Amino acid sequence: METLSVGVVIPSYNAAALIGSALQSALDQRPPPEQIIVVDDGSVDETACVVQKFGGVRYVEQPNRGPSAARNRGWRQLRTDAVVFLDADDSLLPGGLSVRRSLLTGGKAAWAYTDGFLEDRAAKRWPFSESYPPGGRRREGRILPDLLRRNFITTSSTIVRRDALEHAGGFDESLRFVEDWDLWLRLAVRHPAGFSSTPTFLQRLAPNTLSSNRDAMIRMRYQVLVKFQQLFPREVSTAGPLARRSVADAHNWFGYAFAEAGLWGQARPFLWTSVRLWPAQRRAWWLLIRCLANAHRPGGPLGSCTRGQDSATGAVEE
Repeated sequence: METLSVGVVIPSYNAAALIGSALQSALDQRPPPEQIIVVDDGSVDETACVVQKFGGVRYVEQPNRGPSAARNRGWRQLRTDAVVFLDADDSLLPGGLSVRRSLLTGGKAAWAYTDGFLEDRAAKRWPFSESYPPGGRRREGRILPDLLRRNFITTSSTIVRRDALEHAGGFDESLRFVEDWDLWLRLAVRHPAGFSSTPTFLQRLAPNTLSSNRDAMIRMRYQVLVKFQQLFPREVSTAGPLARRSVADAHNWFGYAFAEAGLWGQARPFLWTSVRLWPAQRRAWWLLIRCLANAHRPGGPLGSCTRGQDSATGAVEE
């Protein structure tokens, strides 16, 4: 049987209070990981002091560049066959690493993920899959159509062969949110996914500190789908109607925003892609015609032309 070496990458930013638990959970695995790397992403707390108390852990510092850059630096320094990503405020459950190894051994898959637990501040736990179910019924194999509808995989649940990660290009460092989803999509377009319902991780829910960035998160979610359409148009077109509808929604979000600003030229390609993916939508067609009619006119706000649009999601209206 194949012997699969595994490295664990833990990005950290001001996580001194919790990273010790994450490290201990990785060191307690049987068999243990061959390498553990902590990438300190510009912390100003006592993270370094905490990590230095643990033997067998490599500690790397860098200026604050975000979790994508930290994870990329970590996995690129590994010399193992596969990589497990573990956030500093999460933990591996006993036996979790063994479960993940088994999903990749024998050439079963190039990447895989598992279920786990969410835990709130009152220490109440429930399955991750209850809060983040897949977009359809498929949990393993060719999961791209379901992933295009929504992300149901968290970073601390995964294991990825290093060569698959290299081929996919790692995390997109220009993304500050949903960077994990962007990577899963690029892996899913090339490789079937393995899955186990056995819980292998504990993800602690921090107080919501991202509410002020809600608009940025929505924008990046749609940006990921637009980017994927540009890279893999054939795969989107064959992913099924619900997946195409999701990608059409993303293009409408940008198309409506540009059109409302009177930027007809910028709006037109987004709207055109949207109606090609999902023709049965009145507003996008009407707005596309407006863009064509105004292509050579000075731009101005469209006012009520987008009335009825879901301002939070930019969803299409049939």
